[in-house]
Order: sequence, then C-alpha cells, then structure tokens
Amino acid sequence: MKLARTHVRLRIGPFLALGMALGLVVAGLFMAGYEEALFRNKVVADSTGQARILAASVTAALAFNDARTAQEYVNALHANPDMEAAGVYASNGRRVAGFTTTAPLPSTVNAPISQFSGDGLVVALPAIQGNEHLGFVYLRTRIESLERRFSRYAILVLLLTMAGLVLTVLATAQNSLTRANNLLEARARDLANTNLQLEREMEERAKIEDALRQSQKMEALGQLSGGIAHDFNNLLAAIKGNQQLLERRLAQGRTDVGKYLAALREGTDRATALTQRVLAFSRRQPLVNVPVNLTVLVRGMEDLLRQSLGQQIRIETDLAADTWTICDPNQMENVLLNLAINARDATPTGGTLTIVTAKRHVETDEITAGDYVMLRVADTGSGMPEDVRVRAIEPFFTTKPPGRGTGLGLSSIFGYIKQSGGFLDIESELGKGTIVTILLPFYGGPEIPGKDKR
Repeated sequence: MKLARTHVRLRIGPFLALGMALGLVVAGLFMAGYEEALFRNKVVADSTGQARILAASVTAALAFNDARTAQEYVNALHANPDMEAAGVYASNGRRVAGFTTTAPLPSTVNAPISQFSGDGLVVALPAIQGNEHLGFVYLRTRIESLERRFSRYAILVLLLTMAGLVLTVLATAQNSLTRANNLLEARARDLANTNLQLEREMEERAKIEDALRQSQKMEALGQLSGGIAHDFNNLLAAIKGNQQLLERRLAQGRTDVGKYLAALREGTDRATALTQRVLAFSRRQPLVNVPVNLTVLVRGMEDLLRQSLGQQIRIETDLAADTWTICDPNQMENVLLNLAINARDATPTGGTLTIVTAKRHVETDEITAGDYVMLRVADTGSGMPEDVRVRAIEPFFTTKPPGRGTGLGLSSIFGYIKQSGGFLDIESELGKGTIVTILLPFYGGPEIPGKDKR
C-alpha cells in the first residue's frame, strides 16, 4: 500500500507577523527594564556586602578610637578599581578615616544611605558591636555608566526589533508567494482546460474539414453530372448500335463480326473506366500524403475532364516530366476538378482550358526560396474584376446564382495548398480569362516501392 505524502505548510499572515513583531519589541523593552533592575540589585548587594565587611572590621578600632587601624582597613579597599571613596565615621558623625579618588568625602554621616548618584552608588551602614552603636562606614562605588547600559539594552531591543521585522518581511513574502502559487496553479488549471478544449475543437474541426472536402467532391460531381451523363449516353448508344449490328450479322449467319466485338469491348472499357473514376473520386478517404507526379496525375484525369467539360471547351496541356511532390493524390484531383469546373462556368459559350505542369526554382520575397512543382490552370473565359479577384479565396464568397455554388471551392483549395506547404496565386482580368498558379515543394527523394506513382 502506498502512503500518500502530506506537505504541511506553516502560513503566517502579515497582520499576525506584525503583531508578533510588536510583541518582540515589547518583550525587548521588558527585558531591558528587567536587566536594569537586576543590574541595580546586584550592584546594591555587592556594595552593601562590602560595607558590612568594612563595618565588622572597624568595630574594634572605633571602640578604642584607633584611627590608624581604621585607616588600614579603609586602605585595603583602595585596591578595588571601582571604589571611588570609603570612610569610617564615629557615632557622633565625625570622620575617623577614609580616602577618595574623585569627589571629597562628606564631613559627617549620621544615617544609613543606599542611593544611586550619577554613575555611582553611595552606601552607608552603621557599625554595631553587640547592642552598641559605634559609628558608620561610607562607600561610594563606581558603576557602569547609564549611557553604556542603555546602549546595551538598545542593542538587545534593536536585535529583537530586527527579528520582528525579518519575521514580518518573511511572512509577507510567504503570503505573496502563496498567492502567486495559487494564481499559477489556477492559471495552470485554466491552461490545461483550455488545451483540452482546443484538442476537442481541433477534433471537431478535423471532422468538419473532412465533411467539407467530401461535400466539395459531391458538389463537383453534381455540377459535372450533366456532362458525364451525356458522354455515358453516347457510350451506351455506341454499345447498343454495335450490339444491333452484331445481332443482325449473326442472324444472317455471317461470322465476320470481329470489328463489332472490338467496338463493344472498347465502349464497355471506356464506360467502366469512367465509372471507376467517378467512384474513386466520390469515395470518402482520409488524407494520405505520398510522392505524386503531377504530370501523371493530370494525364490520368484528361479523359474525365474532357468528358465532363463537354465539346465546347478545348483542353490543351503542356506537361513536364519531372514534377514530383508530396501531396494527397485524391485531394489534388479534387483541386484540378474544381478549377476545371470554374473554368467551364466562366466559358459558357466555349473556350480553351490550358493545363501546364513544370519544375520551377523560386527566389522572391513573397515565397520561400527553393525548388517547386508548378500546376497552372488557365482559361479564356470572362475573367474577374479586381474586387472579385481579391476576395475569391474567402469562404462562402461566390458570384454564382443561388443553387450553383457554395463559395467554398477556391477557399478549400487555398487551405489545402497552404497545408501542403505550397502557394496559390490568381491572375484575372475582366474579359481576358483567369490563370490559377499553384506551387508545391519539389520532392527529389526516392520513389516509394509499391505506392501509386501518380
């Protein structure tokens, strides 16, 4: 069993961090005051202890009024560098012995003293032996200056304040980082949802494009059905006529019927080829890009084009040999057929349709330099004015009457050519016909064995 990892994040809000910082500052001030109180108590305790020792030591000297011995005890305190002054006073308050390094000793001491004065502490205690009060001892001790003590306390408070500020900054940064992470996670989710939606839309678009290609094929077949039916009727009429002649010869007992059988075979072969072409063109097939020789493809469609466009339109070809490219042959047949239909509609009274294939090397600013295969379809029809020509590849744009076109022919051709890495150009002038030039990248690689070499 797998154990899930749990990440625990300690999140401190900026207001909580600010409160903690203020708490640290208050704690610093409290600690500074506490340290000052401890310092004063310690200094008082130390000085009081020294004063008690001195008072116990000089009781005998005070009892016998021995000033010299009292002075010796006082001088012993002179070795303490913090001792500024020390004195021994009789019970009447008169000074018996003492020394000072700074301010003079008081002339008399008549009462106990314990007080801070500037940077010093003054302590005075009675000297008692038994129940007899013999006098007083006086000590003035140097202590650390108030400025130095406050500086030390200020450093402590400053450190705690800085810690509070650092905590506040870290908490604010963490809060900002958390918001940024949440925002990034939200954007990542949105991006994932958007990508999923795009994938669905691309799938739908692929289905729509497939359906559009199929509808274009069916529209092309619908527009060509009249010409195909006429040619098919001609083939059937020829077949029927040769059949009748064959039956008549056989009824007469004659056996020289070979030419009639050959005519029947030729007619049925032509009808079969025409039917197979129509079925292959109308069949729904996925796009399959393979090496294709455009010249061979055009030659394979000549019969279908001639039979579909009718006798009033003459088809001329100028086909080069090496015109290999990578494309979908069925789609290219659809491209050629749609261009032929447009040419037929533009020449209702008859004209010429010219199909040219060639290999071209292109170096222009508009087209990526390189070798291309050119397919050019030109007609001598009515042509297009400039405002129609510039909009010819727009989806659903058509100048044909209702029921004669959807406006998707040239737009679908343009889309497929761009998808195949090629370029399309339309030249047209009103009354002088139209020229459509298609450039596809030249394929110079090896032919694929077993593939259709159209």
